Parts: sequence; structure tokens; C-alpha cells
Amino acid sequence: MATRHLQYLFEPSSVALIGASERPGSIGAALARKLLAGGFQGEMFLVNRRHRRVQGQPAFQKLSELPRVPELAILATPATTLVRQVARLGRSGVKVIVIATPVKRLPDTVRRAWETINQRHPHGPRLLGPGSFGAIVPHLGLDVSLGAVSPPPGPLALITSSGAVLTPVLEWAARHGVGFSRVVALGEAVDIDCGDLLDWLADDPKTHAILLYLEALTDARKFLSAARAAARGKPVLAVRAGRSGEPDSQQIDTIYDAAFRRVGIPRLPSLRELCSTAAALTHPTPATGDRLAIVGNGRGLGRLAAAALLAEGGRLARFDAETQAALRKLLKSDEVPDNPLDLGADAGPPRFAAVLKQVLRMPALDGVLVLHAPNARVVAEDNAAAVVATLVDRSRDPMDPQPLVLACWPGADSARAARRCFQEARLPHFDTPEEAVRAFLRRWRYVRDRAALMETPTEVPGLFDVDIVKARDIVRNLQAEGRDRPNAAEVTTLLGLYGLPVPQPNATLTLPVAGPAPLALALRVITDPLFGPVLLLGPSGPGAIGSGDCVAALPPLDRVLAREAIARSPIHRLLQNAAVADPGVLDRAILTLVRVARLIVDLEDVVELALEPLWLVAGTLTAGAARIRVATVGEPARQRLAIRPYPRELEETLALPDGSTVLIRPVRSEDAPVFQSCFQRLSPEEIRMRFMYVLKELTHEHAVRLTHLDYDRDLALMVLRGFGDQQPVPCGVARISGDVDRERAEFAIVLLRTATGIGLGSLLLRRLIQCARAWGFRELCGRILRENETMLKLCRAMDFTVRPCPDESGVMLATLALDAPDKPFAPPKKTVRILP
Repeated sequence: MATRHLQYLFEPSSVALIGASERPGSIGAALARKLLAGGFQGEMFLVNRRHRRVQGQPAFQKLSELPRVPELAILATPATTLVRQVARLGRSGVKVIVIATPVKRLPDTVRRAWETINQRHPHGPRLLGPGSFGAIVPHLGLDVSLGAVSPPPGPLALITSSGAVLTPVLEWAARHGVGFSRVVALGEAVDIDCGDLLDWLADDPKTHAILLYLEALTDARKFLSAARAAARGKPVLAVRAGRSGEPDSQQIDTIYDAAFRRVGIPRLPSLRELCSTAAALTHPTPATGDRLAIVGNGRGLGRLAAAALLAEGGRLARFDAETQAALRKLLKSDEVPDNPLDLGADAGPPRFAAVLKQVLRMPALDGVLVLHAPNARVVAEDNAAAVVATLVDRSRDPMDPQPLVLACWPGADSARAARRCFQEARLPHFDTPEEAVRAFLRRWRYVRDRAALMETPTEVPGLFDVDIVKARDIVRNLQAEGRDRPNAAEVTTLLGLYGLPVPQPNATLTLPVAGPAPLALALRVITDPLFGPVLLLGPSGPGAIGSGDCVAALPPLDRVLAREAIARSPIHRLLQNAAVADPGVLDRAILTLVRVARLIVDLEDVVELALEPLWLVAGTLTAGAARIRVATVGEPARQRLAIRPYPRELEETLALPDGSTVLIRPVRSEDAPVFQSCFQRLSPEEIRMRFMYVLKELTHEHAVRLTHLDYDRDLALMVLRGFGDQQPVPCGVARISGDVDRERAEFAIVLLRTATGIGLGSLLLRRLIQCARAWGFRELCGRILRENETMLKLCRAMDFTVRPCPDESGVMLATLALDAPDKPFAPPKKTVRILP
């Protein structure tokens, strides 16, 4: 259901609270008090079956008495009444129901009642809860939550699975002048879950960053798909609780780390750091690096900040000769100024302002941390005002460098007025130097990690040439014979097909007897109940896999994803140390992860795999032993994996009348350079026809966005054409991109001039129609320039309805209503010919 009706949760025009009360300590009383005090300008209805007035406001005794059906209904009635109330509200036409009543034994009963309603009314209500702490929309004055604090409007959205974290987060934010766009506490998440909310917030212009507090997910693929889409457009940060000292808990936590990292979500260790990092990330100043200048009126605070910076891997900015000369003059000192810079305990506003202005002129600088140690000689608020005034003056000249400035004014009462000054100026400020440094570095790492995920991977030799038929025959023979474990010869054949090291039980006899011992690893594939197949790589030895020393990775993988998984784990240091003697060790570990992931994607019935020990020595990989277990899974890999893999089933080969051969296959992440190369071959008019505006260059980032696809949501087909024994070359792309509710998909086709006039356009459009039907979309549409007669003629020939686009002049909208979903499209196995 994704985002259906969620606008009525976040932008309702009418709200009803069923179970409104005045009884002290009751949920109904707390919600009524928050709702009435928020200043909501829409219609509010209080319902209480015994009283005509609640908290001084008129109340209705029955739902049927309401003058109109509310868009949002909040249930605060006893648990025993919930099923009946949900059924009534569903029949009435309410769009969203929030169940605030905590329910310990009834979630399944409520779920069945809700499912029954939606079977009878396909466009029926959405359900938040049971046990939800409610929702807050500050800019509307709408607060239907059980939190103790009502936050001001701002750019952050908060999604939490537990209402207990609402008040700590909101109180920290209020103290630091940070506001919220939306706040939601999920509760039991019978219907509306984190994935749904991420999809809605991804397109919310009022939300600039999304904060998550999670304990456990229920649908890994849905969450990862939504999180990946949201994180592409705005920061998404997460805190996950639930880890204990048990090995299984540590392994699950490692898998969650891998999942967050895969979709570009930084995981933070605490709620406090979740908020402070979000405040830094939403600052408009771009993050450019990790060089920080530290300026303050106390040597101790400066040293604490410098130690934290270096411990976290950051760099102290170096003062150049010009800056040092200017600072010596300002400070009237014969000593050479150094970073961190101590201004002296008596430093007042003029000194703070002059030094900050000079330091900000440095070219090799990414940020400045201004510290103030409270003392009786100066007024903390005056120094804070001087810092703010300096930044305001500097912002008037856009040509000046604008590095990020952070403030740290420790203290309680002595710093309260200074913090208020920073809040009004929207300057990031922190309680401790360490907290400020971590926020600065996390901001830079977020940018760096996003850039790494946008890197185009290089192809792994032979990865797409595996004899899958032979590999599957081995697995089928095992199942036919009733065996779940292959013999040594079968293991050797299976691993060899994927270029993996085959077991050599006597390999220990050939290991070097002098020098350092070779690095011994263990690589295992397990099947997690939530995330499906997961790769675990760690040191070989009892208990190492599943501990904090191992790294987890979700298939499918490419070189970039495998490298990033290893780089953010403790095992990376082991590989770096081994690389001193063997420089290729890291690359071989990366390739092994990629090849094992490919095996798991191809062979859905392989449920366990282990290579242990796995020695990286003398330029080769050597496996001491290998174990494989198969089981009849009954579903293809594209369904059991948390991340949908490359849809190989859509590949097809066609013969053209002119003797050339065409390969049509889904676009892969490795294709970004190909897209840029093909774009250069398009004429300005062809570019305008496709993009509807003049685009001079297809940047790397744009190409990556077109090729790094979530195959659960987007599909692009590349056309490669070759003659005889020539290598096929790209000549066109067709794509569909749909909304998460599967209501409408939009198509686009671009062909190089050399590939037009031979029937490829109509063939590609037919393929897109088949894929859209198979995915369950109700409508396929395309926006086409009015002068693009060729494409308009093709759409009319295929029964599209063509009419002027109501939102864009000069643009025609071609739409095709799709029938019930067909069977998934499977191209012919043999080469076919396109009729002339």
C-alpha cells in the first residue's frame, strides 16, 4: 500500500479523537489535552460515549453523530473495543486510523479486522498502531501524541518504533533550537510501517532529513527499497537498539549494520548523536573535508577537541604563513600561533570576532570549532553574539569561502543565553567539544560515503559468463537423490564454475614455515529469517564469525559494494596489514565476496556455504575446506533476497533482417560510462526530444542515477547491436519508473540514429508494456513533445490515449490502461527474427 492515504495522516483537514476523556492518567485525557493545546486549525471532534463535554469542549457520544466523516481518527478506547471500532471507522470512510491503545495480545485480531475491511474496500483506511504514541505535525499545530514535548516546526522528520524515545529526542531538539516537520511513533505497525513513511517523506518538501529509531524490521526488502530511494534525496540517519551480549544478537546487529550501509544510512550509537549529527547535516554549508580549526578561550577545551578530532581520524587544519602573521599581530604574541588556538581567558567579543574572521580566510580549511570556557572575566553571551555577527557579515559576500562554523559553549546557566543566541542564528552548537567534533566528521563522512556508493564498479571478469545450467543441474541432482550436501567432486565443480578457490585439505603442508603467518579468514553464507541470504567474512577460528570482528554483506554485490562493506569493518585493518607483504590481498577478498554473492543469487536452493579456512597468501586464495548445503526453497532468488538482484530472465537475443544481432538486457551499475559515451553521440535535437530540455552534458552523478537501479522499482533495458563476429555496441535504452503504490509507471525510450527505422522502438515499447503488467501497474504513461510525431504515432498504434498534458504546454501525455497482471515476462530461449 506504500503511501496511499498518508497525506491524511500528515495533512488532515479534520480529526476525531474517539475515547476522549478527563480521567487523570488516561490515554484519552492526555491525547485530548495535546490536541486542544496544539492550535490545529482544522475541524476537531471529541467522542465520549458518556459525556457531552470533555475538557471544556463539546463532545459526541457516537460516531454516527459526527457532522461529517473525519479524515484522521485517533482511537483511545479500551483494547476490547478496538476490533469493533476499527470495523466501524473502516465502513464510515475514514482515511487513517491511529490506535493509541497499547495492545499486548490483540495485534493479530486487529490485523485480521483491518485486512477484512480492505478486502471489502480496496481503497479503505490505513492503520497506524496498535500501541502507537501518535503523530505530530508542528507546522499545522497538530499534536495527537503521548509525548511530553510539542516541538517547533523545522526540517527534521522522526520515525520511531518506540514511543519511549519521543520525549528525550524532542527535548534535546527543543533545547538546541531544532524543529521537526513530522513525528510518528509506529507501535505494532500492523499496516503503516517504516518503509511506507520513508516513501512519503522522501518527497516531502518540508522534510530535509529523516531520523529513525528502530528495534526490528518486519519487511526487509520493503524497508531497504524505501530507504535507498529516500537516502538518495536527503540524509536518513538511524539508531537501532536491541543488541545484547549473546553471539546471535551480535550477528543480527552486524547484519543490520550491513543493511543500513548498503542503502546509504549512517548508523549512530545514541539518540543524542542522532540529533546532533542531523543538526549538522541539515546546515546549508557544503561539507568539503575533515580539516578543522579549533579556536577558543581555554587551552584545556582546545586540547580535548583536538584529541577527539585525531582519535576519530580527522585532521587539524594548518595555519599558513599569512594567517600566522595576522594572528600574531591580533594576539600581540611572539609565539607562533598553532591549532588549536588559545585566545586567552580574557578574550572578549573584539578578539573572538577578529580572530574568527582571519581564520575563515584560510584556503585549506573545512570547518571551524569555536569554544568558550565560562569564567568571571567575560560574558558568554557577548562572545556568542560576536561570533554570530562575524558570520552574518561574512555571509553578505558570496565570493568568500564559507566553511562550516560550529560552537561549543559548555555550562548550564552560564551558557543558556549564548545557546539562545546560536539557536536564533541557526548556528550548530553543542554541549561538549567531543560531540561537536563527531558531528563535524560524521557530516563529512556522510558526503564521502555517498560519493563512494555513486562510484561505477568495474566488471568482474567472467562473472556474467558462468554456466548456470551446469551449476543448477548439480543442485537438482542432489535434490533428486535426496541429498542436502554435495560430495567433494561436486563441491569442486560448483565452486570452480564461479571462479572460487576449491578445497585443498592438504594446503597447510605448503604454507610458509618462516616469516609472519598468512591471514586466515572464514567466509560463510547463512540464511537470516528477515534479510534472507547473508555473507559473513571474518577471521578464521571458533566464534569469530558472528562476532564484532566480522563483516556482513547482502547479495547481490559488485566490486564497489564489496569494498565498502569491508572498508567499514574491523577486518579491514587485518587485510591492510596483510597487504604490506601481499598488495593484492584486499582485491582478492573483494572478488571472492562478489563471486560468492553471484553463486547465491543464481542458485536459490543453496542455503549454506562456508569456505574455512580461507588463506590469502603468495598471490592466491587457498581454501582449506568448503561446505555447502542445499534445500528446496521453492521461491526464486529475486523473492528471497532482501535486495532484488539483476533480472537475468529479461535478457534476450534477436536477429534483424539486415543480418545484425541485437541483445536486449537490463541495465547494470557498470553501464554508467556507456551512458555517458552514448549521450555524446546524440544531437542537441535528440537530447531535447528525450529530456525535453537542453542538456549539454550527462554528468557522472546523473549517469549513476540512471544505472544504479532498484530492480524492485525501476527497470531500464539496454539495446546492444552487432554484425557478425563484431562486439555488440550500445544503441538505445528503454525504461519504466513507477510510483510505489503501483498505480502508474512512466516510460521513456531513446535510440541512437543508427538504430532507428528497424522496428526497435515498437519492440522496446511492447517489452515495457509486458514488464509493467507483470509488476502490477494499473497504467503506463509517457510525456512526449508535441513535435515528436514518430513516438506519438507509435503510441497511437499501440492503443495509447494521447492528449495534451495539463501541466506542461507543448507536451502530450500518452496513457495506456493495463489489464490484470500477466505472467512474468520471459523472453524466448532461442534467437528469433524481427519481421521487416
